Amino acid sequence: MNLRTGGSTGNSLVLKPNSEAVPAALTLAASQRLQAVASTLDDVRQSQVLRFFQSHDALLTHCLQLHYPLLNSQLERHAARLDWRRLSTSLSLTWSPALIDAQLNHWDWDALSRNPALPWSPELLSKFASRWNWQALSANQALPWNTALILQFAERWNWTTLSRNTELPWTAELVAGNTYRWDWTALSWNSGLAWTTELISTYANRWDWTGLSANASLHFDEASIAQFEPWWNWSCLSRNAAVPWTQNLIQRWTQHWDWAALSSQGKLPWSSGLLAQFDRHWDWLALSRNTGLPWSLTLLNGPDYGKRWDWTALSQNTAIPWHEELLAQHSARWNWEALSENPALPWSVQLLEHHRERLDWDRLSWNPGLPWSEALLAQFENQWDWSALSANAAMPWSIDMLDRFNTQWDWERLSDNRHLPWSSALIGRFTEQWNWATLSRHSCLPWSHGLYADFAQHWFGKLVAEHQSFDISCLPEGTLETLLALQPTPG
Repeated sequence: MNLRTGGSTGNSLVLKPNSEAVPAALTLAASQRLQAVASTLDDVRQSQVLRFFQSHDALLTHCLQLHYPLLNSQLERHAARLDWRRLSTSLSLTWSPALIDAQLNHWDWDALSRNPALPWSPELLSKFASRWNWQALSANQALPWNTALILQFAERWNWTTLSRNTELPWTAELVAGNTYRWDWTALSWNSGLAWTTELISTYANRWDWTGLSANASLHFDEASIAQFEPWWNWSCLSRNAAVPWTQNLIQRWTQHWDWAALSSQGKLPWSSGLLAQFDRHWDWLALSRNTGLPWSLTLLNGPDYGKRWDWTALSQNTAIPWHEELLAQHSARWNWEALSENPALPWSVQLLEHHRERLDWDRLSWNPGLPWSEALLAQFENQWDWSALSANAAMPWSIDMLDRFNTQWDWERLSDNRHLPWSSALIGRFTEQWNWATLSRHSCLPWSHGLYADFAQHWFGKLVAEHQSFDISCLPEGTLETLLALQPTPG
């Protein structure tokens, strides 16, 4: 190979291949070999998919409708066997105005109006203007939204739905040009608007100030809060995490705040000084639940606040520095039902044993914070709520553990638990216990041709096809037609 020198760094010499010296014939040969390999791989893949659908022909139509780029000629030939509502939701069809026009009376136009995969354009909207569901279109974020599009079909949009749409090209001009059309309540809650003090001021009499006060997309500062002081819903504003909370801000409008809402705020600059400054205003029940406070033993036990806390709310709080001594110190004050579902406690076998009679075992069974193990389940086997355990995401799930307590589990809930170590072996071990409709809806299973084939008699093909294509799109049109010809003609 011819080599030429590149730039040098220090004493190193960089050698680069001269691509101009590579014979064109060699490049062509390599390309042809790669194409041959790719063609072979495509053939193998198509052969596998063909064999799969030959063996599971009941699944074919379901996958066809949702995952195959059907042409109009195919729609014509197989119109009687197709579910046109499902077809109208397809993201895989070769959508075009001509295709839509050719099957005008078959489509579900409500579903079509919601479909983000259509080649949306002003021309498409205009061509079928009388058939669209314009309320659904008004919410469809896939449309090529611009001011011209909105104005072109101004008399057709559902303006309440449009007012909620965050994807519109929100400008002051768009708002100003349609003041009598907007639903100002919906607009006030919309996080997509380009919120400015000027925009708010211009339409102060139109806004729903409850929506504005709760809208976390507004650019709050002390000046804007002061400017619109008479308008705010102070209860909603007190809950809004977007407000730039400071002690000075809180002090300035002490009489306006909803102190129960403020006491629940996680975004306040919590400190012992803040608590002390507004001591007589706080809602101590809400404070007791708030995980944003600077929790410490001093704060809990201090003479200033110790008698004000709500101990049931404290029992639910995951931010408290939990330890066994703290539990023992206030054992008569804690709400043990609430403690039982708190994952932040220092859970251990010893803790469970020590407080066995106080704990609520139904709530414990849902708790993800316990040190779950097969041994723990066995030790307290008669205390657990096994239905709750079956839905618990934190279990160290295994085939052995499922087998050991086979008769205890709630298999309906297990079937819906996405945290099991799903595999063909797991599914096969408990074939008779599963709810197969529930399993069929799970996209999280390790789906493959093999998995479907292993349990073909159990699956609900229509439900599986909602999320699995089984590579049907790789089949050539001719091969697909052969498969369909083997199926019985719908009655």
